[in-house]
Amino acid sequence: MPQQADSSSGSPCQADNPVSPRRRDDEGQALAELVIVLPVLLLVALLMIFFGRIESAQGDVEAAARVGVEAAVVQGNAALAQSSAASAVTATLASDHMACPSPTVSTNVANFISGGSVSVMVTCVANLSDIAAPGIPGAKTLSATSTAPIDPYTAVASGYSSSEGFSGSNRSMGGAS
Repeated sequence: MPQQADSSSGSPCQADNPVSPRRRDDEGQALAELVIVLPVLLLVALLMIFFGRIESAQGDVEAAARVGVEAAVVQGNAALAQSSAASAVTATLASDHMACPSPTVSTNVANFISGGSVSVMVTCVANLSDIAAPGIPGAKTLSATSTAPIDPYTAVASGYSSSEGFSGSNRSMGGAS
């Protein structure tokens, strides 16, 4: 097979030569593009992980507040409601994958009467130090509040002691027994 001379350099060039000068330039360009794009892609992936962790932790705190208010609303007096809410929130956050060693639980029992309501506010500092990067905080304070009504047909003690002002039982007074 006769070789043809390249008109620009005078060197022989074959049509099926895999390494042509033009192909080597394309490889260098692709490497330069990779060097520019790779840090941006890594930053986007890191931010997705960071915001995903924050959203997941916020969901865990909201779920703990709901569990706390559900535990508080079925109690017969305000003191039991507060302790039940705190226990339920602590147990819920301890069982999840979130690192929240000491949540702050605030139970509002000011309207703890039949037909009233109970509110539970949970505040937690989530540890995000395992996602270490410049500009990303190591911790984030998360909070959630949940409110639930007290059954209007449930007898509720008026004070913080179960013997004060408590008359009747915790049974429903209407409908089928």
